Amino acid sequence: MLITFTAQPDRKLFGVALRRAFRRTLRVYWLCAGVTALLALLAWAGGDTAGVVIASAGTVALALVAWWAGHRTVSINWKLYGRPIVWSVGEEGVRYDGELVDCLVRWPAVERVEAVPHHLIFRIGRYQVLPARVDGLDAEQRDELLAFLHARGLLGRPAEEAARRLAPAR
Repeated sequence: MLITFTAQPDRKLFGVALRRAFRRTLRVYWLCAGVTALLALLAWAGGDTAGVVIASAGTVALALVAWWAGHRTVSINWKLYGRPIVWSVGEEGVRYDGELVDCLVRWPAVERVEAVPHHLIFRIGRYQVLPARVDGLDAEQRDELLAFLHARGLLGRPAEEAARRLAPAR
């Protein structure tokens, strides 16, 4: 079995997919920003002006770092993913063929595949992913692809549920 499809670039959808793929890492920054905001409130309740200023500055800094990390991740990866890409998924693995790179990732390297709106995230490691935009597939191809990934034990959820995650209600 070989499924081949072309994905057109969309920076907004790509950004959503990458932020979703790295949500655990980004969540740490947001949680720390929340904790420092609580510390600022406690300092304010205690009448500690210096504590309020320091904790508020920490909150703003952590929130900016969280935003910047997500933005920077998209910017760095857009160089490769900002062009039309031909994806091929078959018995050998998943192939990414773009204007600047041609890459084959064999199945033993793929830890799991996550369905997020408009994309399948092929997770190679904690910080390595291949976000394949699949919203251009027709329903039959999409279902065949999801069934294939589920049969390989990579999808982690039933193919029907993954299909619902790929095409969110508008």
